[in-house]
Amino acid sequence: MHCRCHLNPASWACFFFAIAVALLIPGQASTAQSIGLSGFVKSSYYYDTRQVVAARDVDFMLYPAANNPDADDLSDRDNLGAFQFFSRLGLRVDDFEQNVLGADVSGYVETDFFGPTGDVQNTLRVRRAFAKMSWDNRDVQFGMEWSPLFTLGAFPHTVASEAGTPFNPFARQPMIKLTLRPTETLRLIGATAWQMDAFVDAGLSNAPSGTEPQGGIDAQQQAAIPGLHGHAQYVTDRVTLGLGGYLKALRPFPLGERFFGGAGTAYAAYSGDPLVVRGKLVYGTARDHIGIGGYLYDPAAAGNDVGAADAFQQINTLSTWVEVEKAGTIAPGLFAGYVTNLGVADALDGPTSGVAFATRGVDPDGESLASVWEVAPRLALNYGPMRFALEVQVTTAQYTARLDDHFAPDPADAEEPVTNVRGDLSVFLFF
Repeated sequence: MHCRCHLNPASWACFFFAIAVALLIPGQASTAQSIGLSGFVKSSYYYDTRQVVAARDVDFMLYPAANNPDADDLSDRDNLGAFQFFSRLGLRVDDFEQNVLGADVSGYVETDFFGPTGDVQNTLRVRRAFAKMSWDNRDVQFGMEWSPLFTLGAFPHTVASEAGTPFNPFARQPMIKLTLRPTETLRLIGATAWQMDAFVDAGLSNAPSGTEPQGGIDAQQQAAIPGLHGHAQYVTDRVTLGLGGYLKALRPFPLGERFFGGAGTAYAAYSGDPLVVRGKLVYGTARDHIGIGGYLYDPAAAGNDVGAADAFQQINTLSTWVEVEKAGTIAPGLFAGYVTNLGVADALDGPTSGVAFATRGVDPDGESLASVWEVAPRLALNYGPMRFALEVQVTTAQYTARLDDHFAPDPADAEEPVTNVRGDLSVFLFF
């Protein structure tokens, strides 16, 4: 989950020097504005009882890995790690002396070190970056921000970096977002958005010879239609209620037709004294939001038209989560989530072995993920600028060895569930 901004140490120095110049030497464009730095340093120490499917050097955990079919289960090994690259730095500018088209303007740039894993680690990246124009009853935002499907008003506040993934959609997207506030409590949100880097639909695996499928950013960009978000929210000081949807177009074959997929969601959050309760339900596919599911290509349905839209179907999932936490110096909390793979809506015309797929957690020739559930109690101790937090994530994955004609895991061939217990000790310094 990274942007294409891989900087060497010298580039980091230039970046921080530029921030210092912006803070200390205001130029003509920055007259009469407020500039502020914020962020935190996070050090995390993990222990897993078995191997897991994860990103970012195992920091961003999704679910336990399947049992190895060999006599020796290589997934049944524990793991220990320590990470600091989730540490974050943000720069905010606002209070400009001059309005633009009658709007107050502001901006925000945020970075962390959660860049690519592999040979290059701890790489600085752009995390969020946007300009915002605000009127009395509406805002327009240009740049990269959290996807509305992630929902800033109702997302898990876990100690773990993944913030409830894969139960909660997780993605930041370049977008143009309009927020209307026709009344004090009603918000209408619409956005056009683009997939980026790790937040993309993967390319087709096992595609027919000669089709040359494309994945990642190309599949959406060459569909020539951005992703479309729409949300309606009821918001008060204590309550947030919302309904929303996400529609995306993909063109997996460069000369093929585009097809559409997406997801719908309902969510709620209550901020009381002292308890805070949040929850969400998501149906559809959120592969580009680090979810399971995705889409498939059925050659039997394509016939003579290799790139026909009717040959593609999205693999649907249903996920839900709920979280309860207490605010204060001693802040306990509990997160619980569940996601299940539902397969495609229409039965396949041929055997699943001939189907090409772009999914996470589905393999017609091996172990496919049927469901995942997690329970994660936590305890945070907040002392001024520092937080000491301990979280225990108990995550169980159910795999099956066969897919039915809806490309859904067949419960008749269910394997023994596999469970990972992750202990996470994290220390934060906020500034």
